[in-house]
Amino acid sequence: MVENCLYILAAYLIGSVPFGYIAGRINGIDLREHGSHNIGATNTVRVLGKRWGVPVFILDFLKGFVPLLLMKYHLGDDVTQFDAGQMGWLVGTLFALVLGHTFTCFLRFKGGKGVATTAGCLVALSPSIGMWAVLAWVVCMILTRYVSLSSMVAGVAMMLAAVRLFWYQDGVCSVADMMVLGLLFLVFVLVVVKHRSNIVRLCKGTEPRAFSSKK
Repeated sequence: MVENCLYILAAYLIGSVPFGYIAGRINGIDLREHGSHNIGATNTVRVLGKRWGVPVFILDFLKGFVPLLLMKYHLGDDVTQFDAGQMGWLVGTLFALVLGHTFTCFLRFKGGKGVATTAGCLVALSPSIGMWAVLAWVVCMILTRYVSLSSMVAGVAMMLAAVRLFWYQDGVCSVADMMVLGLLFLVFVLVVVKHRSNIVRLCKGTEPRAFSSKK
């Protein structure tokens, strides 16, 4: 138990590493003062270009994927067979990673919007859930070119895919299933809350499509 608690604490600290902020500082700027004032990959691309934005996305993805995958295999690999205890440790790790990214302790608890790190966690949790979320993001992005809207649509796809995997697969919703579904819903709400300014701009028709990038 102590080992798992320490791992969850470590997961929060790993999730808190602000790669976008670091990329900005390397280039002599603070991303919190430019573009959308966010330290995530999208604003990194907008301000610094793809040369820096793509690596930031990959690193934000990996800091969700690797720690959760390690915890998953430590607990037993097949999440659909986890009992409530195993699932509790897994969802605790997942939430710590996402919480670290969105409320990083290294920047006075102001971080990114959690999309890349959540995506990494989803792929580690279940490749099928991750696949549906990514597919929804890509399709919405192609149709609308709104990064924010695509991220929230991906969150809806995440929830539907999770319900399909953990509930309707065997027609029974166990305590462990309810735990992971509840946690994913909480993560979805967190992502939506972090996108509240984008939602306002979408309603006003002022949200920029895609993002302008530097060479």
